[in-house]
Amino acid sequence: MNIKTIITLFIATITAVLPAAEDKPVFTYEGEVAGVVCNACASNVKAALSKLDGVTSVKIKLGKEGFAPRMEVISSSPNLTKEAAIKALGEKAAYYVIQSFKLVSK
Repeated sequence: MNIKTIITLFIATITAVLPAAEDKPVFTYEGEVAGVVCNACASNVKAALSKLDGVTSVKIKLGKEGFAPRMEVISSSPNLTKEAAIKALGEKAAYYVIQSFKLVSK
């Protein structure tokens, strides 16, 4: 066996054993969170929500004047709730108010 054959067999074995990324379900949640007025605030909320079950991504888009900032949470869990998101904020829930949080796509 030459080195090329060995590498090819190794790669084929690894890709057959590892689960594909698309095997995990992906759920997208959206909502509004009041009190986020700067990037530091957004970082606080992102850090807290990232601790929720299955969360892989949290994005906060600062709101335009008169509108609450929007958030998007990507998770492998279909069971995230507004209550769980508020609980994840802990003491910071006194500063940031999650006004809405809903599953928008599976």
